[in-house]
Amino acid sequence: MPQDKSLKPITLPMNLKFGYEPSTIFYNNLQALEVELVDHPTREQAHNVAWQYVKATWADNADDITPTRHISQKQLSANLEDVLNFRALPTPMECLGFTFKLSGLSFQEVTHIIRHRAGSFAAQCTGDRDLRDDPAVIPESVENSPEFLSRWMTLVRDSKQLYADMTDSKDVSMMDARMILPKCMTSFYLMRLNLKDLLGFIAQRQDMQIQPAADNLLAVYMAKELIKVLPEASTRINFNKPDIHYVKTFRVPDGQGGHTSRGTNLYWPEPKNDLFEYHPEDSIYQARREEINGTENSGEETHFTRLWNEALTKISHITNEYNKTMGRE
Repeated sequence: MPQDKSLKPITLPMNLKFGYEPSTIFYNNLQALEVELVDHPTREQAHNVAWQYVKATWADNADDITPTRHISQKQLSANLEDVLNFRALPTPMECLGFTFKLSGLSFQEVTHIIRHRAGSFAAQCTGDRDLRDDPAVIPESVENSPEFLSRWMTLVRDSKQLYADMTDSKDVSMMDARMILPKCMTSFYLMRLNLKDLLGFIAQRQDMQIQPAADNLLAVYMAKELIKVLPEASTRINFNKPDIHYVKTFRVPDGQGGHTSRGTNLYWPEPKNDLFEYHPEDSIYQARREEINGTENSGEETHFTRLWNEALTKISHITNEYNKTMGRE
């Protein structure tokens, strides 16, 4: 069909920023992270699904299952705990969906969450949305290293200026121009998981030895939001347990009288993982993770430690209140 200039142009869903100077707000990469639970089953719905599925197994007739309105809250919670901990049919976990909005993500976190193939995702667009004003994040170790910090910020601003110049030329589309932007640019994602896969994601990403600090925080934030609506999940989530994959793969026989690694030996083991003998040079860095924190590290509590402990304290409070209702004080 021919072009018709008599038609009124459509209203595009994005803001056009041709000709505008780029601007960048820098955030600490951990403080920028936010997790919002935007959709979830009610506790009553979770109780009902778990009860119906578990009791259906041995029922002679469909009407033999006692309606949940006649069952005590304590019994319903105990039944859901059994489901969560594989003491009963675990299938109900696959029927309960949770949708999170994860924001303040660098490209590194994005690649990690979408590798969890059991999830469903909606991404903030980069192909036809002008990115010249998007924020960028900086790790604390870089913030504590003045020379590196200056170079980091310069590179981000220079790459965004080049992006804007190419986009404004209209000789290079923003589809192509975006490839110059650094991985520290932020975005947000919607991520939907059923309860079974959500618990698996949390268990995988809480590993402090192999996973980056941002992933650890995403895991503990998601756990906190889950336990707020389903306190029964606190019986399944344990942030104090050793990171078994790291422990088992850090130092293993190589079959020739020596040892090698079958995992990611970045740092010395954290106290909860210090369960084996090792040489100081068995790891890439001869230190624990939080000790590597910049050229002018003050030695004070890191952002990660503070945020992690704050989240664990909130989880502990919810868990303790729930255990009181279950008679487990």
